[in-house]
This record gives sequence, structure tokens and C-alpha cells, in this order.
Amino acid sequence: MVGIKDIAHRASVSVSTVSYALNGSPKITDKTRNRILAIAKEMNYTPSLAGRTLKKQKTGIVGVYVRNFGGDFYSQMIDGVASVLQDHHYEMIVGSGGIRSQELISQKIVDGAIILDVGFPTDTIEKYANAGCQVVVLDREMKHQNIRCVLLDNAEGARQAISALNERGVEHYILVTGPMNSHDSLLRMQAAIAQVEGVTGHSVLVIPSDFTIDGGVKAAEKIIQSKLHQLGVFALNDELAIGLYQGFAAHNLSVGSDIKIIGFDNDMLGTYLKPQLTTIDYSKHSWGERAAETILKMIKGEDSDNILIRTRVIHRASLGEEMTK
Repeated sequence: MVGIKDIAHRASVSVSTVSYALNGSPKITDKTRNRILAIAKEMNYTPSLAGRTLKKQKTGIVGVYVRNFGGDFYSQMIDGVASVLQDHHYEMIVGSGGIRSQELISQKIVDGAIILDVGFPTDTIEKYANAGCQVVVLDREMKHQNIRCVLLDNAEGARQAISALNERGVEHYILVTGPMNSHDSLLRMQAAIAQVEGVTGHSVLVIPSDFTIDGGVKAAEKIIQSKLHQLGVFALNDELAIGLYQGFAAHNLSVGSDIKIIGFDNDMLGTYLKPQLTTIDYSKHSWGERAAETILKMIKGEDSDNILIRTRVIHRASLGEEMTK
């Protein structure tokens, strides 16, 4: 790899003169600068990102860490982050589940990090924050001067879901949850149980699952085995709800009449189900935008606050009602 010493040798000038040329310093003439830049281009010189970081203390890059890249959710959220960063002349690096990409934070290759990855250890995030790194988390609650939380209002979304079921005359409430280590799943479950017991007086059957379609299919079998009637099921994400549809269809049970279902996330696939899925909606793009705005404020040393992303019910026909616009 070509370095500034190689350019200096070719141009018969000092290393400092090459540095002046590459950094636009007025300490050398335009003629000398242009000659050195032409030689650097001829030799395919690429500036060292690590070297520039040491000099400027900033790279103009934000690291975004997600669990995976699948589905509509991540594309919208990441696009929201990118749109704000681009407006402020920042770039982003997106990493998923790897220790090497996490180390870009501690090595100051990124100026800050946005994390939506349950597999990213909390103690590692705290270690980076203690070292002065700026971090925004989207998937857990943390308190640290160098950490801000931009979180989905899971509790309110869960209360909205149970209220929607209650309005349809449900007598038996069932929750199909996500993984036990999921912050979102835990908050949705806790809030839903409290809403059912506090508002309706009914009990709740909780079926642990994993936020996947296959998990929903398996949960449907357990629900059928319960032999309960006038059921309302709150699937804690839409993939689970899609699996429930498949599982119930295999037993000739009709969603919307035999069993009422509400999901969470407003995945576009829910609009292709029959009947269409009632779900809890929020702006994934806006969530990414708020996260990006927050990390930029932190990088610049400006005041920033924790943020909650609002939710709402999208009424379709899986609760037995007519779909509304």
C-alpha cells in the first residue's frame, strides 16, 4: 500500500510537504501541491482512515448495528437513519452480530453507534460508553451519560392491542410472545397482562414463542388444545400472527369469527392475509430518523433526550370488524 513516504520519495520532497499538499495547506505553492497530487493519483494513493481519525478525531461515520437485515422492518428503519445522516454529510456502516464490527466503536472508526441488536452485550455497550463512545440504543433501557434510548412505546402499544380485543367481546385472552431475552417482547407481555387483568378482569394464557412464523404455527396447535372459546389472541409481532393464520387454517378455524387476532409491527404481509390483519403500527422510518438525530446531537456535544416512538391501532378484519381506512 502506497504511503506518503513513497510519494515524498517520488516527488523528491519532504514528508511534511506531501502532508501539506494532501491536506490543502497554504504553506506550499499551488504548483507544488498540484504536482504532488498528480503523483499521488498516479501511484493510486488512498488516505488512511485510521490516520485521519487520529488527526481530526472524527471520521464522519456512524455505526448501525442490527440483528439481521431481513424484512420490511429493517429496510425502513435503516433508510430513516441514512436519510438524516446524509443530510448532515455523515455516512454509516451497518453491522450484524459480529465482534469485529463492534470493535469499530472502541477503535474510533465510527463517531457513534446506533444499536438494535439483542445479541450485542449490554456490558460491552457500557464498556464503550465508559471509554467515551457515544451510543444510542433502540432495544433496551440503559442509563449512562454517553447513552441515549430511542425506544418504541411497547407498553402503550400492548394496551392498545388489548383494548381493541376487549371491544370485540373477547372472553379468553392469549398472548403469544417473542424470545425471553427480547426487551420488546417482555414489555409488551407485561403491559398486556396488566391491561387484561386490570381492565377486563379476565385471566391470560401466555404461550412463549420466538417471533417467527413457525413459532406462530406451533402456538396455534397449543391454542387449539386449550379448547377455549371466544378467544382473542395478541401475537406480539406480525410474523407470529401469520403463523397463527396458517395453524388455524389447517384445522378449518376462521380468523375473525372463530378466533380474533391482533399483531404488532404492521408488516406489509399482514395486508395480504385473509382476512387482513389488525395490528399495532408505528413509523419505522421515523424511528430511524429520531435515532440518527439523537446520535448526531451526542457527537456534537449538544443536549439530547431519551425518546419514545408512538404507536396506534390499524383496524382491519382479523378482529371480526370491517376494515377501516
